[in-house]
Amino acid sequence: MAVFEPLKAGIGNFSLRAGLVFCLWVLLQGSAFSQDIPVLERKISITAKQERLDLFLKRLSEVGGCVFSYSPSAIDVTRTITGNFANQPLREVLELVFEGKVEIKQKGVYVILTPKSTSSKDLLVSGYVIDKKTGKAIRDATVYDPITLKSSTTNEYGFFELSVKNPALDSLELVVTKQDYSETLVIKDKNNAFNKILLQAKEVDFSEIGETIAKPVKNFWAWTKNSVGFTNLENVRDTLHRGFQASLVPFVGTNRKISGSVSNDYSINLLGGFSGGTNRLELGGLFNLSSGNVQYVQAAGLFNQVSGNVRGAQLAGLANLTYSNVEGVQSAGLINFNLGQVRGAQLAGLINVAGKGINGGQASLLANYAGKNINGVQISPILNIGNNVRGVQLGLLNYADSIHGTPIGLISFVRKGYHQVEIGADEVLPLNLSLRTGTRSFYNMIFAGVRPENADTTVWAFGYGIGTSPRIGRKTFLNIEFSSSQLNNGNVMALNLINKAYVGIEHQFVKGFGFYLGPSINWRVYDSTYQDHPTLFTYTNPASLRENTFPEYNLASQLWVGARAGLRFF
Repeated sequence: MAVFEPLKAGIGNFSLRAGLVFCLWVLLQGSAFSQDIPVLERKISITAKQERLDLFLKRLSEVGGCVFSYSPSAIDVTRTITGNFANQPLREVLELVFEGKVEIKQKGVYVILTPKSTSSKDLLVSGYVIDKKTGKAIRDATVYDPITLKSSTTNEYGFFELSVKNPALDSLELVVTKQDYSETLVIKDKNNAFNKILLQAKEVDFSEIGETIAKPVKNFWAWTKNSVGFTNLENVRDTLHRGFQASLVPFVGTNRKISGSVSNDYSINLLGGFSGGTNRLELGGLFNLSSGNVQYVQAAGLFNQVSGNVRGAQLAGLANLTYSNVEGVQSAGLINFNLGQVRGAQLAGLINVAGKGINGGQASLLANYAGKNINGVQISPILNIGNNVRGVQLGLLNYADSIHGTPIGLISFVRKGYHQVEIGADEVLPLNLSLRTGTRSFYNMIFAGVRPENADTTVWAFGYGIGTSPRIGRKTFLNIEFSSSQLNNGNVMALNLINKAYVGIEHQFVKGFGFYLGPSINWRVYDSTYQDHPTLFTYTNPASLRENTFPEYNLASQLWVGARAGLRFF
């Protein structure tokens, strides 16, 4: 045993030296990373209470990793400082401490402080442009003087500087603008030319889209405007009332040429009619037109158009057009189009539109659109579009600005939802790239993978999956996913599907970056008559749990346990 003692000591010393080298490397990397951020942009957290300025600057230099250079005769260092600065750039801390009266310049690790010139010929305006909601710096925002049109753009830290020549007034106006943000007008005080400017992100105005779609149809019955009936409608502002009316076509009926100003309890239109509203029931062979409100039942062979509100059921063979609110049910063979809000249900053969949102449900065979808020469900085999959704979207393609609920479909995109890019490996392919979109409660995955080999063809795969990711810790999530991918050797020549069920853990180190790891169970189904399937495992060798053949279908299957691991971004 004594023979091995020197060897053990040598190994121990080597391990100690290796550990020290590794720790030194980590420290150097951290230092190098911090040096990438300019001194004036380093985030500082520091407090002071009735502290002399020179002592405060000394502490601040230690926290910020810099050296201050200034003349005590030019700057009053005996005055006291009181303040609480939390996670703010060093530049901003200095601007607040010196109240914008000191010029700040950086040269390496040195920060040079000199009193600002009192000359009124030039004014240097500076500051940060920040996202009001997230608190993050906004890059490439434009700050300009609307009079001289002189401008500046913010850098990656949201900072800008703009030199204004000969400012004539005690204050000046600056405009700050950035794509997808609301324009902001800033009144700058010449005596304090530094400021933090907050920009508000624009919301998608879905009602504007609805108004644009509606414009071609909003004057649908304007063909009558040169008639006496239309003139009467404009002149007779009071709504008259009748218990019953019947008509052949508009203005040819029991209410004559004043029908557009008459509200009826019951209305029967052989071909079509025009009324000032319906209180109980309106039936039209082809169409019904109403300049007022309709309640209970309106039914037509082709279409209904109502300028007021609808309460009850509106039924049409082709289309329902309503310019105000609907409370009840709209059902049409082709399209329901409503500029107002819907409280109830829209059912259409092709398209439903609720310009100001819906509280209820939309179901169609092509597309559903709802502006503003949705409380309920959208169901369509093809497309659902909503703004702020509280409920469920079920369709091939789903889009929402934000959602409190679940979008279920082949592709679901929520602008303020869940978006991740995944890079990882499994037991079959060493490199996989995946896009995950939707919400944490239900998301879609589109992915592809490759296995580089020294061969004429490349082994690769593409696939689709769904998953859910409930939170189980402050930064930890559980992943439950089901997917299917086609594994190929060059071109797609034969069935070779790998169906995967995965349960794993995702941990986020910081917002927008994390890792995942977990086991999977895999079931491969492939064409048993094709002889050139790629080799399944080349750098791993998992045990096969079961293999079956189905000669009558020319199929075979294989079952094994695998694993996945990798990184996720955003």
